[in-house]
Amino acid sequence: MIVNPQKPTENALYFAELFMMNAFDRLDAQKANATRASDALTKLRSALSGFQAALTGLSSAGGMIKYQGVLSNTNMGTVSVGSSAQPGSYAFFVEQLATSHQLSVQGIPAVPVDEAGTLVVELGHGESFEVDLTDARADADGNLTSAEMARAINEAVGNRGKVSASVVTVNGEQQLVLSSGQAGTEGEISLNTNGIGHAGLRNALDGANEMTAARNAVFYIGGEGGTRVEQSANTFTGIQGVSVTFTQAMNAGDPALMLTISRDGSSTEENVKSFVDAYNALKKILDDLAYAGNGTPGSAGPMAGDAGIRTLQQRLSDMLRQSVEGQKLLDFGISTDRTGVLKFDTVKFNEALAADPAALDKLFGDSSTGLLGKFEGYLDSWLSTTNGQIQSRQDSMEKIQDQLSKRETALEAQYTRVYERYLHQFNRLYVIDAQMNYTLDLLEALKPDTGKK
Repeated sequence: MIVNPQKPTENALYFAELFMMNAFDRLDAQKANATRASDALTKLRSALSGFQAALTGLSSAGGMIKYQGVLSNTNMGTVSVGSSAQPGSYAFFVEQLATSHQLSVQGIPAVPVDEAGTLVVELGHGESFEVDLTDARADADGNLTSAEMARAINEAVGNRGKVSASVVTVNGEQQLVLSSGQAGTEGEISLNTNGIGHAGLRNALDGANEMTAARNAVFYIGGEGGTRVEQSANTFTGIQGVSVTFTQAMNAGDPALMLTISRDGSSTEENVKSFVDAYNALKKILDDLAYAGNGTPGSAGPMAGDAGIRTLQQRLSDMLRQSVEGQKLLDFGISTDRTGVLKFDTVKFNEALAADPAALDKLFGDSSTGLLGKFEGYLDSWLSTTNGQIQSRQDSMEKIQDQLSKRETALEAQYTRVYERYLHQFNRLYVIDAQMNYTLDLLEALKPDTGKK
């Protein structure tokens, strides 16, 4: 740049930027590196957390091996199978389904609120609650309606869902309907009207009609004539890890309802495949972060050369080859290729599973044992928010970024000072230049006129 004395501001800006250029370039490079490192740590945490979540999902499922329950007649019930179930076959005969008690109260007269009194609702298992009908909101004529009674019952302090009250209109007449919240005889509703002050209301409540009787479920294990079971619910949970809900009663002589519990090969295979997929997804991200580059500028990953990442990769790889109670992943068709990616041989897996089903759960274990426990324990050393390696690095990175911010503030202040110094100097140069030009103009004016044209 050629200095123009007539432009002191432009000159000062140019030389101030030139003077501070290297310092700002170094700072920008440091900030970019810090941001890149921080983003890499965030990506690393996300990848490890995703893998940990997949492991937690597998361990919380109660085992890698899954079982399924099948009923011989799906119209007669449903079945759910948990992780603790075992293969087996069971026969049932359902004599009677459990039903919830239901009463209807008709002909409720117009009752002045102050004469309503207190209703006690009693249940078959011995519990009861009071309904103070004098507190029920009355309509404009001061009388208690069926709807207001229903609301008072539902909102009674001791009710808590034990009994549900509603109003049903039949042939133009309103009926108060009470439904038990518990099936079976334990939920049978009784109305104690001793505290009701109005005779007409008391008579209506005492004459409540039974819409649905309170009955227990009655069924037999082993088929008709087997072991009799009577309970308040239609769901039977007496078989370990299995829940059967009956939805239809049977007639004498009907064939038994068969329940078969067997290993669910497809779901078990999906569990193992989800582990393989989760590990491979994590490995790809780690490889991208630690990529050494292809020799061109900017091609290397943000954590290339990071000793901690290399240790993490190696440790995860070593854990894949560990033996747990004599079992290895390779025994179940899970191997690594030359790049370290897991491969899943389903044929070999199913052969090993058929030979020794329990061995798979021994190998993977849960959150405290087996491969799942070992992986989760090691991941905690990275992901812990108190003393994990990622947290420690992020804390250090925040300090670095804070220092860089302070450095940037200091450089901006220094730049201002340099600019002001140059501006002062170039303003003086501008004054000197103006004075010189003024002197030259005077000298030019003093030259004798030679008369030449």
